[in-house]
Amino acid sequence: MLLRRSGEKSNQSFHLEGITAIDAQGVGIKNEQILLEIADAVYAGDPVELKAVRLKGTQLLSAEAMVDAIGVAAGFNGITKIANATGIPLDESTESQTVDMRRTTQIDDYAEARKSQLWDQHKKPDQP
Repeated sequence: MLLRRSGEKSNQSFHLEGITAIDAQGVGIKNEQILLEIADAVYAGDPVELKAVRLKGTQLLSAEAMVDAIGVAAGFNGITKIANATGIPLDESTESQTVDMRRTTQIDDYAEARKSQLWDQHKKPDQP
């Protein structure tokens, strides 16, 4: 939602479907590829992958920018997990304002309830 609002204020157009679409051409932000790699590495939590992306990002951006990028990625990852774990739903205002964005990005597919549905559909009969 913030990227969309930022784009509106700066008269830029971002391709939000590029956030989740496999065949998308990208979102359209500066240094997008390395930022996506940072987010993926933080989410995966693999120390080897994190080290590699940290070195690459420091070369492409700067040490300060890497600290910021990793901090933001880690913060969003943690905040989302806390909200999901406690079952906090979107507030009515945010839910109504983000309908189009959530449809475009298909981000609702990542919700814990959706993941539970998928798990239930694919588990074997002898699994609890």
